[in-house]
Amino acid sequence: MSDIAHFLAAAERGFPLEMDDVVDFLIGKGVLLAVDWSGEEWSGQISQFVGRRVEAFGEDGAVVVAVESAVRDAAGADLARGEHVPAILRAVDDALAPAGLALGELRSGDDTYRVGVMRRTEASSHLWGLDRLSSELLYILDCPCGGMNVWQLPASDPKPDAGECDSCGRNLFDAAGTPIVPMLAEPAV
Repeated sequence: MSDIAHFLAAAERGFPLEMDDVVDFLIGKGVLLAVDWSGEEWSGQISQFVGRRVEAFGEDGAVVVAVESAVRDAAGADLARGEHVPAILRAVDDALAPAGLALGELRSGDDTYRVGVMRRTEASSHLWGLDRLSSELLYILDCPCGGMNVWQLPASDPKPDAGECDSCGRNLFDAAGTPIVPMLAEPAV
């Protein structure tokens, strides 16, 4: 079974998974949802999507009610911009667990979350779980001029030790390769 097949309900197994742009196809069919890092397009977008997918997996309305409640609680939290979507996704995943379902994320290296509902198994959690380790890291260095400089590198590569600011051209590292200001490192999503 293809890794993508974890997101499909039994009645959907006939989708042509060999096409080049399978993720866009599954988004178009409502099997996956694309959500921008900055937030939902409309309030309740994620819970409505998850509700439809829960029904596709044959689960009852109690699961949908639990998901809606979890989303309301997470969406109402006082979080910084960009933290709402991950909080909502984790709350949804927790609400799905008693029904044997999980929320998974397909990582693509950009700032869009592509999520889907699947049966909760060891294999599905390992392949698509929200807490799956990223194979790439973002290194972020804010230049004194205010310009943000970002490197996205495989986690196995050494961290950056040379480069100039994209905004002002200032050398961001000294001769020994030490950043002139603190550099943050975080998993790429």
